[in-house]
Amino acid sequence: MSSVALAGSWGLFNDELFTTTDLNRRTGEVLNRARKAPVTISRNGEQFALLKREQAAELVRTVLHLGPTLEFLEGAFCVVEREEPPVSVAWLKAFHTDDIRQMVREILAASVSALRETGDWDAVDAIIHEWHESALVARSGVLDEALNAPLEEAPLPDPRTVVEP
Repeated sequence: MSSVALAGSWGLFNDELFTTTDLNRRTGEVLNRARKAPVTISRNGEQFALLKREQAAELVRTVLHLGPTLEFLEGAFCVVEREEPPVSVAWLKAFHTDDIRQMVREILAASVSALRETGDWDAVDAIIHEWHESALVARSGVLDEALNAPLEEAPLPDPRTVVEP
């Protein structure tokens, strides 16, 4: 057993290294260490990570959310640079550059928070969803039509004159 720091200065795998012999002879100790932090099991030049299931689930969930978030950011930069964004985020073309900058700030802040603090990727998804809905409204022209329509002001009826059934 030895301590090893892999992945350079990031300390990504700053964990303890066990051999398969260690695992066979001292299973309880290896599992107790894995309960506290990931450990590496080495066998025939291969290395395996042993970590709690919740940690593995969090890693998978993070990776699954980072992909669409990065695709969104790529699309935002394409629109700002007047290039064609990926089809999945073509709706970003509905916004002006200042709106896109604000959107990117919101997405990045929520992503950093989810990654480092909360693990709440649903907040990132919600922000993207709201901006997407806004783009659909903007592209439909319904909002512009409503804003440009003549005012149809009418006095409200006196509530005392409304007869209850």
